Amino acid sequence: MTIDGSAYAPSTITVRKGDTVTWVNKDPFPHTVTAAGKFDSKSIAANGKWSYRATQAGDFDYICTFHPNMKGTLVVQ
Repeated sequence: MTIDGSAYAPSTITVRKGDTVTWVNKDPFPHTVTAAGKFDSKSIAANGKWSYRATQAGDFDYICTFHPNMKGTLVVQ
């Protein structure tokens, strides 16, 4: 997964339970990957990355807390 142009790409990703997803921030400023009550990357610096292991099935909508117009969905099967 990439964060580029103040957007998550792709905006929706489907993984299997137990998979690890990594977001790479290609923007020159920080972002977060935050699904309230489920996961929170905290600040991901420019050129930084953050990984999350999907342990629970479901659809998880997430945002960047710094830029709430950025939205994505993690689907865990």
